[in-house]
Amino acid sequence: MEIRQNFNELIAKTDAEMQRLGWTEAQGREHLMKCFGKRSRLLLTEEELDNFLLFLQLTDSPTPNP
Repeated sequence: MEIRQNFNELIAKTDAEMQRLGWTEAQGREHLMKCFGKRSRLLLTEEELDNFLLFLQLTDSPTPNP
C-alpha cells in the first residue's frame, strides 16, 4: 500500500504544478504522449510520474511546447 500512497501523492503534486502553470488536461495529455507515449498519468510508472513532476516543477512557461 505504501507504493500506491506515494503514487497518489505524486498525482496530487502534478495536479498542483499543472494548475500553477495553467495547463489544461489536454496539454498534460499532449506532453505525456510526446514524452512517455501514454495518455494518462495513471498509466505511468512511479518513476515516470516522478520525472513528469520534476519537469513541471522546473518549468516556468505556461505551455508544454516551449
